[in-house]
Amino acid sequence: MKYLFAITLYLLFSTSYANDALVDPDSISSSMPVVEYIVPADNLKITEYRLGSPSHLQVKLCKRCKEKTYELDISADLRLLDRPLDKTKLAEVLLRKEHPLLRLIVNRKKGMITHLHVGVDTNSEFVPTSEFKKTVTQE
Repeated sequence: MKYLFAITLYLLFSTSYANDALVDPDSISSSMPVVEYIVPADNLKITEYRLGSPSHLQVKLCKRCKEKTYELDISADLRLLDRPLDKTKLAEVLLRKEHPLLRLIVNRKKGMITHLHVGVDTNSEFVPTSEFKKTVTQE
């Protein structure tokens, strides 16, 4: 009887812990090397700067995801309300948090954010303003 009770408690606590565990965002649909996310502005933090502009961003991509740091691609497509955004103004725009939603396109293979659009609508469709670079995979 004690063993049955102990096993029941063990299973109860282990499953409740598993439900609270956060996942690596790159493990979700891992076969897709480039993924688009729409995230709240509060889920993004600047972690590093290079030459006065943000170079690394920490992002929580989903409710169940761990926070993960990605490098901002040097040639990233930056936009504010569908207009080009200068990289030198990016920190100011992100820190103000005047626009509640961001669209990020992450290249998982490189660990980089290639597109960052500030002030998007959840219903708006992504229209690339620059060519996507083909990701070469070795098999």
